[in-house]
Amino acid sequence: MKLPTTTVFLLASVLSSPVLAADQPDLRAEILAADARLFGAIDQRDIATMKQGFSPRLESYHDRTGLTDYADNIRIFENKFKEPGTLRREAMNDTAEVFPAGPGRAIHIGSHRFCSSESPGAAEGCGVYRFSMVLEKESGEWKLLRVLSYGH
Repeated sequence: MKLPTTTVFLLASVLSSPVLAADQPDLRAEILAADARLFGAIDQRDIATMKQGFSPRLESYHDRTGLTDYADNIRIFENKFKEPGTLRREAMNDTAEVFPAGPGRAIHIGSHRFCSSESPGAAEGCGVYRFSMVLEKESGEWKLLRVLSYGH
């Protein structure tokens, strides 16, 4: 039996269409929870939890500072945490998009607000920035594998 061309194209598009996180609410919840754990650790200056949230194969691309890896990011945050100023991140979950990216991987795209000050009690400066991240499930835990940070 020969199928009409339009039927073949329709079938191909349906079968190859990505499964969105809207169709997988558990994936969205898991990724947003992993995001909250990791960035909560930054807010609390908890380097041990941050190390657990980063893949050892982390690659982070920043539109101003370029490429950094796991060791670079740990060193950057360790140094930042020694400074007297404050640093906090506010998730903007209404901008969050989550997509599966193959077995054990997910893409998380959105915006977040970072605020910092020179010293505790000083006025904070804040900015909203965009990100695209790939997370990988390793031993049952989501870890940050790739980051694109832009709009700074």
